[in-house]
Amino acid sequence: MTKSLYLRCEPGMIAERVLLTGDPARIERMVEMMNGEIIARNREFLVGTGSINGVRYSAISSGIGAPSAAIAVEEAAQLGAKAFVRVGTMMGIGLPMGCFVLATGAARFEGTSSAYLPPAFPAVPDWALSQALRSAGERGGADVRMGVTATYDAFYPSMAPALVGRGLPDLELLRAGRVVALDMETSLLFILGMRLGVAVASFCIVTNNADPFEIIEAEARETGEKLLIRAAFEGLADWRPV
Repeated sequence: MTKSLYLRCEPGMIAERVLLTGDPARIERMVEMMNGEIIARNREFLVGTGSINGVRYSAISSGIGAPSAAIAVEEAAQLGAKAFVRVGTMMGIGLPMGCFVLATGAARFEGTSSAYLPPAFPAVPDWALSQALRSAGERGGADVRMGVTATYDAFYPSMAPALVGRGLPDLELLRAGRVVALDMETSLLFILGMRLGVAVASFCIVTNNADPFEIIEAEARETGEKLLIRAAFEGLADWRPV
């Protein structure tokens, strides 16, 4: 097999357990924590592989949004990945800054997931993997919140209109559906996990709130992300396929 089109990886280069994140800068931190190495770079896709206590992991960045996240998961699954944890940030709806959101489902306001399964299918995570992540986060002292999230394609119009002087998101609808946080990837990842038969969970830190709009302080974000990444490694290590 030649190298995959976008990840630029071959069989054997990707571990069964994968941390998926938007920001390539997080990959450098993840690789350091798992005593690994960067094995591929292409566009927004940065890939590293290593191990902790004998458990092998890969970390893959996919940039912002559902379309490129779908590419990363598709190619990694073809190369042998079995479990994916989205490790990133979310916009909360009245949540404490720095808490962790473990999504129990996601409203599908993005367009990519419908290419895999029609809108009638719910976007839900792998329960065993999600429970392993919750336990790992709580062992590390994190404030873990579980609930439904919503995924969008358009950041400024749909998620952060306040940043460009356009008011607030449709909070009445979101609160009616008990939505706790917003992002740009989770619902696609859940649907893709179902379609491809791989375990997927979404485990993110709240770095801003929709109403009132606020942003986490830099030091608290850095500390929280380190704890989040450690918990993701531990949860993936504890995960066992059902």
